[in-house]
Amino acid sequence: MASIRLWGKVLVAAFCSKSNQEFYDRISPIYDQCFVTHKLHASNMAKILLEGYKGREKNTLVLDLGCGTGLLSNILVSKGFEVLGIDISLESLRLLQQRESRINTIQADAALLPFTDGTCHAVVSLGAWRHFSDLRRVIAEVARILKEDGLLIVGYFPPAIGGVVHQGDSHWRQLLVRLYQVLIRKRGYVDHIDLSLEPMTVSWAKDHFEQASTVNSGDHWRLIIARGLKQA
Repeated sequence: MASIRLWGKVLVAAFCSKSNQEFYDRISPIYDQCFVTHKLHASNMAKILLEGYKGREKNTLVLDLGCGTGLLSNILVSKGFEVLGIDISLESLRLLQQRESRINTIQADAALLPFTDGTCHAVVSLGAWRHFSDLRRVIAEVARILKEDGLLIVGYFPPAIGGVVHQGDSHWRQLLVRLYQVLIRKRGYVDHIDLSLEPMTVSWAKDHFEQASTVNSGDHWRLIIARGLKQA
C-alpha cells in the first residue's frame, strides 16, 4: 500500500495537471509504487494471452495501449511475447525503456494509432482505458489494427475513484464520483470513473467483435475480453 505522502503527490498532480499527459509525466517516477493492485490484473491478463497463444508467443505481437512505465509490458515480454508500448507520457516511456530495452515504444494518441490495418495479434490496456476521451473511436482504431482473429483485453472495471476508493452504489460514493468529475473537468484532466464505463465499453466492443464479455480479476474488479473481429 502506498504511503499517504505518495498518494498526496498523485492527488496534487491530478488537480494541478491541465492534461492527462502532464499528469502522467508528473507521477511517472512514483506510479508503480502507488498502483500496486495493478500487478494482479497484469498477471491475469498475461494468463489469458498465454492461454490463447500458447506456443506462439514469439510470433505474437501485442500492443500495450497506455503502457505507462511498463508493468504489463514487462510481464508480457518476459513470457516471450513481442510487445509494443504506446503512451502519451514521454516520461513514462523513457522510464520503461530504461528498464526493458526489448519493448519498442511510441508516443501516440490511442484514438489515432500509427499502424496499418491488421498489424497486431492482440491489444491490451490496463488502467489507461478510463482516461481516453473518445472511447468509441479508440475501440474502432483497435479493431482496425487487429488481425481478423484478434483479441482485446481491457482492465480494470469498475475503476476506483482516484485510484483509491472502490466504486459502489451508496449515495455518498455516487456523490464523491460527481464531485471528483466536476473538479477534474475544470482542469482538463480526463478520468471516466462512473459505473457506466463498463457496460458502455462492452456495448461498443460488440459493434466490432463477435464476442465481448467480462471476467473477474480479484475481489473487486473485472476485465473485459473481446474476441474475433466482425466482417465489415
